[in-house]
Parts: sequence; C-alpha cells; structure tokens
Amino acid sequence: MENAKSGSRLQSRLVSLILLMMLVGISGTAGAVISGVFFNTASAAPVLYNEEAVSALYEKVSPSVVEITVVQAATSRFGSGPVVRGQGSGFLVDAEGRILTNYHVVQGATQIRVILSDGRTLDAQIAGTSPADDIALLKVDPQAMKGIAPLPLGDSSAAKPGQMAIALGSPFGLENSITVGVVSGVNRSRAGITGRTITGMVQTDASINPGNSGGPLLNSRGEVIGINTAIETSASGATGVGFAIPVNTAKNILAQLLNNTTVKRPWLGISGVAISPDLSDQLGITTPRGIYIVAVAAGSPAEQAGLRGGGSGADGGPGTGGDIITAADGRLLRAVEDLVAYFNSLRPGDTVSLTLIRNGQTLQVRVVLAEWPDTLGG
Repeated sequence: MENAKSGSRLQSRLVSLILLMMLVGISGTAGAVISGVFFNTASAAPVLYNEEAVSALYEKVSPSVVEITVVQAATSRFGSGPVVRGQGSGFLVDAEGRILTNYHVVQGATQIRVILSDGRTLDAQIAGTSPADDIALLKVDPQAMKGIAPLPLGDSSAAKPGQMAIALGSPFGLENSITVGVVSGVNRSRAGITGRTITGMVQTDASINPGNSGGPLLNSRGEVIGINTAIETSASGATGVGFAIPVNTAKNILAQLLNNTTVKRPWLGISGVAISPDLSDQLGITTPRGIYIVAVAAGSPAEQAGLRGGGSGADGGPGTGGDIITAADGRLLRAVEDLVAYFNSLRPGDTVSLTLIRNGQTLQVRVVLAEWPDTLGG
C-alpha cells in the first residue's frame, strides 16, 4: 500500500514537471529544467548593445569628428572686453573639407580652429550659416583631410524611439568621446538661439554635455541623424535629456550653405498657442483646432496684414479677441510647430494664404513673409 502511494506521488510530480516545462517553453531533461529554471545563478548579464560593433563603429567614424575651438572678442557698451574662448564639436560632410556644426558654437568668432583626432590643428573659416536653425558650415584645407571619410547623412525622419543613438564629440574638451543611448523621442520642438522654433528635433538619453554641441548623433549604422545641440536643465542641473537638430534640416539647406550663404527663414511675426480644451473653455472658443494668436509683433508681416492678437488676460493667460489660424495655403494647422515646419519649405518674400477664424467668421488673408530677424524672439 505504501509503495502504491509513493508511485502515485512520483507520477503526480512528473506530470507537474511536464506541465511546468510546457508553460515556460523549455525542452530537455527534467534535470536540465531544474538546473536552468530554479538553481542557475550564473546566467549571463543582459546585453544592452553589441560592444564589439559599437567599438568598431567608433574606430571607423571618430576620425571624421573634430573638436572646434573659437576666440571671441567680448564687447559691451564700454567697448571691447577680454577675449572669450569657446569650444564645441563638428563633423566632416564632404571631401572638400567642409564641416557641419552648430551656429552657436562659432557665433561671433574672430578665430576658429579645428583639432583632428590625430592631434593636428587646422584653421577654419565659416562657409555658410543658418542662425534660425542653429547650423553652421565650416571650411578647412581639404588636403589636410585626405584619407578621412565624411560621415554619411542619414534620414532623421526614419528615427524611432528605442533605436540606438550614439553621440560623439568633445564634452568639456575631452576629445573623441562617445556615449551610447537610445532615441527617446522624435518630433520635439525647442526655441533656437534666435527665438525661432526648431522643429523635428531628436530627443536622446545619450549623454550630451557642454562641448558636445555641433557633434553628430548617429544611428547603429553610423549614419548621422542629428546635430547635438542642447540639454534640458532644471534647478538641480542637467536632466539627462538631450536634443539634436534633425539632420534632414541640414540636408535641406546644405546647397545654400555651400554657396557661402546666410540662410534666412521666413517670418510672420506672431506669438500663439495651440487650441486645447482648456483654452477653449477659458476663452469660449468653439473652433476645435488651430493656432490662437496671443500677440502680433510691431512692424511684422502679420501686423501689416491686419492679424489680431488676444493679448494677456487678468490671470496672465491669453486674453480674448485673438484670431485663430486654422490653415496655411490649405494645409490644416494644429500647433505653431505645424506652421513653422511649413514655413521651412518657403522663403522670405513668398506669399502665404492664411485661413482665419475671427469672431466666428472665416477669413482668407494673404501675407508676404519677411526675413526672420536675428535678434527678435517672437
């Protein structure tokens, strides 16, 4: 009787073990299952990325990434002040010695030098700029760059959250540094140094610090998807959230930069906010989407066309009576970023037809766009 009970218990345990194997999807002997599932404490550490592949990629692309040092003459209302030195990064984009970087890295520079990965220092000149996009193109002696391959420019519109992001540059002057992270977000927007919104930015958690500005943000194939530009900060310091200008923006204006041009972006001259349920309740707006105009800049194309802003209310929020822009040349708008992105396909002097809602009435207003002022933040 005891033997029968023991056999029954053994049979029950075997059935339970088989069921466990089916549930966890493991094949093999019972001993292997017990060892692998219950008692194996020596399992490999999780692999975040292929270290050999990243190291090989670094060896391939790092010669194309440069450190940029600048000298700027500080000025004030009392005249010239002490010399200011700055530092950033950049990367080679063609065989003619042209290097992409941020405009804010070289803004106001009286002297620009490029330090290569092998330690050589070259004088550089500005070949073209787009202050509104925070992009600059430098030129060095192409003979000195022989044997260094330009970095391939990828497609920033194809970047997706979760994909690998690799930042290279010289943070704090530490040349040839590399950090690895992921694309944390896409289509982010931030105000540039001229106050104009830069759209389509790539957000990353790859560490970006002062000195990384102008360096490349790469995908796992070694293609440039962005130009490292800014970090999010708080009262306690940096937050680990970085932003890169989408490389497609640079690609779209590269032909103009190659012609030693200062690219000028179109200017309408409004400050506005996207229509939201809260704003609609606050102002009694029934239009479901669009850009509510808060302010119109003096002397701007918007003022000349008669656009109206609502100003500020008693609570500091938008006041009543502002126009709502719902479309530009028939393209529906939901936010200021939509308008800026469309204007990036236009040039100063172009005429745009705006669809407005004013006091419940739909209007069509034609506006001739001007150049974005270098010193205006509105």
